[in-house]
Amino acid sequence: MMFFSPKKSSDNVRRQSKVKTSRKLSFAWLRPMLQLMVAAVIVAGLGLGGLQLNEKLAVAYWDIECDTHIHKQIEDVLNQQPRDFWHTRAGLLQDILRRQVPDIKTIEVSRMLPDGLLIKAVARTPIALWENTEVSPAVVMLVDEDAQIYRGIKAGEQVDLPLIRLPQSQVTLATRLLHTMQAKAAHKWMRLSEVIAERDAWRLNFSYGEQWHLNAASLETDIQQAMRVLALPEWEKGVWRLDARIPQRWFIRPAKQEVI
Repeated sequence: MMFFSPKKSSDNVRRQSKVKTSRKLSFAWLRPMLQLMVAAVIVAGLGLGGLQLNEKLAVAYWDIECDTHIHKQIEDVLNQQPRDFWHTRAGLLQDILRRQVPDIKTIEVSRMLPDGLLIKAVARTPIALWENTEVSPAVVMLVDEDAQIYRGIKAGEQVDLPLIRLPQSQVTLATRLLHTMQAKAAHKWMRLSEVIAERDAWRLNFSYGEQWHLNAASLETDIQQAMRVLALPEWEKGVWRLDARIPQRWFIRPAKQEVI
């Protein structure tokens, strides 16, 4: 007996070929580029705004409160500086002025918005000249009241101060000595011309041939004692050669106006 299956319809035939599916295009690679472009636009905008602000805050004027003899020095430095905000920042200007005007002891710079500067400075007070023999040729430098050696003497500059000839390590001691003399024997201080450190003594040369030799080991004590002795009525009106190098016995004799 034979059986016949019904004819298969074409709808029931399984497809042998693969079904094509549609693919979505990926734009993930664009994301870093877009982020970079956005960042570049922001940076460019900030840079342009910064440049415009830098120019808008440029310095147009300044007020300087200071001693007369450093006023021009400060102005000369300011006139050499660019006026834009970046080059006139307070901290930057303070450093530049301290470096280029060594006569300044303290300085404060502040901005007065939008376009002004306020500068307050105090000048050093020189107390002596120091001869720096550690360089060749020797250079004469100014020393201030705090024993700071701050600059050399300028060509043609006239300074009427005592000259100290001693190693740099002894400048602080010499400054204390000068302060003591200023306070307790101003008339002697006015006539002091040189302070010289010798091997075992310090020699002080005054005008009119007056000269003191003080023991280096007891210098600060001896100078005060010398001022007290020479301020006594029997000594105060004369000019003397005082030799205190021997602690047990001092010698005092009239000075002669001669080259020492």
